[in-house]
Amino acid sequence: MGYETFIGKRYLFSPRQDRSISVITWISIGGVALGVIALIVSTSVMNGFRTNLQNAVTGSLPHITIFAWDDGMKDYSRLKERLEDNPKVEGVAPYIYKQVMLTGKKQPKGALLRGIDPEQEPGVTNISSFLREEVYGFTPTEKNQALISEKLLKRLSHREARGKKLKDGIILGAKLARQLEASVGDSVKLVSSEQRMTPIGDVPRIKKLEVIGVFESGISGYDEVLAFIDYRLLQKIYRMNEHITGLGVRISNPENAPEIAHEFAEFSDEYIVGNWADENKSIFQVMKLEKIGLFLILTLIIVVAAFNIVSSLIMLVLEKSREIAILKALGANDSGIRKIFFFQGLVIGSLGTIGGVLLGLAICWVLMNFEIIDIPPGVYPGGNRIPVLIDWFDVALTTLASFVICMLVTLYPSTKASRLNPVDPLRYE
Repeated sequence: MGYETFIGKRYLFSPRQDRSISVITWISIGGVALGVIALIVSTSVMNGFRTNLQNAVTGSLPHITIFAWDDGMKDYSRLKERLEDNPKVEGVAPYIYKQVMLTGKKQPKGALLRGIDPEQEPGVTNISSFLREEVYGFTPTEKNQALISEKLLKRLSHREARGKKLKDGIILGAKLARQLEASVGDSVKLVSSEQRMTPIGDVPRIKKLEVIGVFESGISGYDEVLAFIDYRLLQKIYRMNEHITGLGVRISNPENAPEIAHEFAEFSDEYIVGNWADENKSIFQVMKLEKIGLFLILTLIIVVAAFNIVSSLIMLVLEKSREIAILKALGANDSGIRKIFFFQGLVIGSLGTIGGVLLGLAICWVLMNFEIIDIPPGVYPGGNRIPVLIDWFDVALTTLASFVICMLVTLYPSTKASRLNPVDPLRYE
């Protein structure tokens, strides 16, 4: 241990004549810790919200869609096989999109009807995580959710309903179900744009369906318009024969969807390739900018606390000016004096940073495991608990930023101490 470290420890931890310096030191440590806590907790909540929003989006939409206008995709088995052979692809399933009118107990409501394959869809989207047996009920446990989803998807199957002579089923978005005043077990009428001839002229085709479940993603734009039925039933209602709207594709890393979608676009010029990131680009871009802005704003808390470190060290330099003069008279150089006070600032910053990281992670753990704030169902994607996702890169970046700020603000008082003229403090001794 060099004399700089030894003297720095003595100056930092020994009793002082001026108690106010100790108070400012502890305020500095607490300020740095508070800034680090705010950064870690806020970025973790932002990450959790973004992940839940992404899961909710991919709960109803595949990562990549390959589709044709006017539902013109037919004989897609070869394309499906080619997609499944790609190592980045985890699942492929057909789908149909139709705009329909649904009629419940009250006024009719327009809806976006998505025809899916109940057996293949869970391998392409996260729909299984958002299926419920009642509107805005309690969020089930993971095990119960799996059982509920398996039951509802099996009941949604057109073949299953026809084999057991049951009424064909439909799953409604949570807000759509409330607007139609339709609960599980009720019937709704599907009014299609497909016409049929009658003695009184052309009338729209109407299909009566039983509400068998509810889709609750927590995203108002989806829960208010989406409904799901078996795509084979939709083909019959609209007389589509074997045509579908397109194929939904699930990939191993959703973040790579734009790049992989560009690769799939080269498969055929007949179809259009889209991906979830481009379709929801604006909202995720806004969240990214909000996270950057939040990080910069909350970093100011650390900067303010760092100025307290400057105040503390300058007052310490004034208090210890005689001792600094004696050290210089004994042969200590400017570099050694600078290291003494730099060490003290580094210790103060380290204590605040490490304490802030530990407390921040502890608060995140509490938010993840306990319902501190109860959010009303249907308001927030992913349930009624604040989502928290700890990104270790963000934690490391916060820690590094705090260390750098604390080190930079220590340079001025330590340099000021090193430039102290030993003659002036000792002149009247």
